[in-house]
Amino acid sequence: MAEKLWSKLETTLIEKNKAFISVTGGGGKTTVLVSFSSYLKKRGYSVLITTSTKLASPYSFDYKTDRIFLSPSIMNYWPKKGESVFYGKFDDNLKKTVAPSSSIVSLLYDRYDVVIVEADGSRRLPFKVHTKRDPVIWRDTTAIVAISGLWGYGERRCDVVFEDHSERVVDFDYINELVNSPEGMRKGMGENTKNLLLFNGGDILERSVIEEIKRLFIPENTSSFIVSLNEDMIYESI
Repeated sequence: MAEKLWSKLETTLIEKNKAFISVTGGGGKTTVLVSFSSYLKKRGYSVLITTSTKLASPYSFDYKTDRIFLSPSIMNYWPKKGESVFYGKFDDNLKKTVAPSSSIVSLLYDRYDVVIVEADGSRRLPFKVHTKRDPVIWRDTTAIVAISGLWGYGERRCDVVFEDHSERVVDFDYINELVNSPEGMRKGMGENTKNLLLFNGGDILERSVIEEIKRLFIPENTSSFIVSLNEDMIYESI
């Protein structure tokens, strides 16, 4: 029987009703922000959504939050239990939300139960090879969730991997390298953070692909699941 994903994330990532979660990779980061924060609201947590990089404007994309702040005036607001709040800075040139001051977010963490940060960019591609500048993991981070979209399996890397221009395909060996490379999925994870890899797309994959992904070598201090973010389901533990 498949297990519910958001419930598992709650028990895995949140300790004593507190967590500062950075979300990296590709293939579903924004879905985690929206769906997991909505789940946590129903569970009675106060949740802050923000970014350490860039996000679509909350006026052009619905993050399903109760309040939106695009200035430090958020410091005058105290959240209620079961409420979610969006915070960032709006960039008029980019027409996007960019990272607010990390020091302000650090102060806000004292008054919110859970902070969820989109800490990476992948231009909507399912896989990501990191550069020196990313992901941007703020010092308060207690948990890191790295996502990849398995619908890119078997496709040319230049079509489905951000920052990889090779025409070779994404195969088992390539994903195994992404999992274990210093610039791959686990970049930013450490001994003092709760570390989780999510391979999204379990609802659309052939069983043979799932069986291959289950053979990945997952380093110590890291949990890993094949999931469907859209269906809130865990299909396999790796």
